[in-house]
Amino acid sequence: MRFASSRLGVLEVPDSEIIHFPEGLYGFETEQRFAILPFDKNIDCPLEWMHSLQNPDLAFVITDPYVFVPHYKMVLLETEKNAIQLDPGESFMTRVIINIPQAYTDMTANLVAPIAINSRKKIARQFILTTLEYDTRHYLFSDEVRNSKMSAV
Repeated sequence: MRFASSRLGVLEVPDSEIIHFPEGLYGFETEQRFAILPFDKNIDCPLEWMHSLQNPDLAFVITDPYVFVPHYKMVLLETEKNAIQLDPGESFMTRVIINIPQAYTDMTANLVAPIAINSRKKIARQFILTTLEYDTRHYLFSDEVRNSKMSAV
């Protein structure tokens, strides 16, 4: 599929790599087809773009939460596994949406509303965790890093 992004230019996304969100995302229920793309093709980076293939202006920065929060817990109930068509014992990919302010060291992740992706079938869903353990604006860098002079850059 060829797609023109207002941010990233013309994209070529193989049909086999399109992620389907049958229910859309919270607040974007009609957006059901996305591509996950490198944040920057020229560097190794834990961030990715999750770009709508329906709206050229809609893209989210996402990441694997375990890179920044190694003890993050996301457990799916059987009904939730069924929603993304996981087979028994099959694992899934987890991503969270990132907010990057001007001072990039203050970036946060929404750990309350993670995205689970069936990597094999390319079916995904955003879930809301009911635990009070996480926040919608979880800082990804330590206080020490955030309060250093780097954050002023």
